Amino acid sequence: MLVKKMELSVAEDILLALNEKPAEFLKDVKIFAAIKFFEIGKLSLGKAAELAEMSKLDFMELLSNNKISVYNYPPEELEEDLRSIQKAREALR
Repeated sequence: MLVKKMELSVAEDILLALNEKPAEFLKDVKIFAAIKFFEIGKLSLGKAAELAEMSKLDFMELLSNNKISVYNYPPEELEEDLRSIQKAREALR
C-alpha cells in the first residue's frame, strides 16, 4: 500500500485549549475525518476504518457509540424497499 505523507499545521494555542499533544491531535483528526467521510458516503466502512487506523469492528463500535448507522442506508431507499417487500407479500397471497 502506498502512503502519502501530509503535513498539518495547527496553532499551538489550539493544542493547549484541547489539552492534547500533536500526535493525539492528529489521531483524533483522522478519526473525526473517517467518521464524517463514512457518514456522507465518501468512504466505505473498510476505508474509513483504515483512515482511522482501527479494525472494522472497532470502527463499527465507534460509529455506534456516536449514533451513526453502520448501514448508511438512505431513508428513501429504505421506504422504496419496504414498498417492494409489501407488494411481493401481497402477490404471494
